[in-house]
Amino acid sequence: MSVLEELRQAAELRDPERCQFLLKSLFLDMEFYHALAVVVEQARAFLPTFEAAYPDGKFARQILLQMVNTGTAPGRLPPEALRDFDYPGAANYMKALADMARALQPGALPPRIGYLVSATANAIMAVLVEQYYGRRSEAWAVVRGQPASSPAQQIAYQFWTDDEVALLDTDAWLQVAEAIEAHRQRTERAQT
Repeated sequence: MSVLEELRQAAELRDPERCQFLLKSLFLDMEFYHALAVVVEQARAFLPTFEAAYPDGKFARQILLQMVNTGTAPGRLPPEALRDFDYPGAANYMKALADMARALQPGALPPRIGYLVSATANAIMAVLVEQYYGRRSEAWAVVRGQPASSPAQQIAYQFWTDDEVALLDTDAWLQVAEAIEAHRQRTERAQT
């Protein structure tokens, strides 16, 4: 079984640790900027939601555009990117952008790929969290305010086992696998 097939299987089983492990292996076998493009596709999905929740958050689009257009990222995120984002999924999204920015800094490739994997997982989680908690503000308040409490743990379990969340999660990881396969096919065609 290929690593790409293993990723699809892990997505179907909803095994996030395995998905991330396999994604790192796949990204290490790709051109860096092809791997970045896969992550950008995931990060772009949440951008309209982020901008709707934070109309003053244009910096997120600017950072993402800089990454896409120039293959670079600011050495430091702007101060407004470091505030506490309380809208469901927004903190995950900012973590994804920060990890993408770290991946674009000079350094050894394996840690940079690790940041791309983390960015992918956080971009996916941003969508899942917003989808579930965006309609459950009371549950979100409990999870954010008292994350270690028993009620928060129960809510988090309900979130993770929710049928809609499960479908979105699986679909997002399958989209990652499809994007990797598409990049591989383009690379193979270009080499022939």
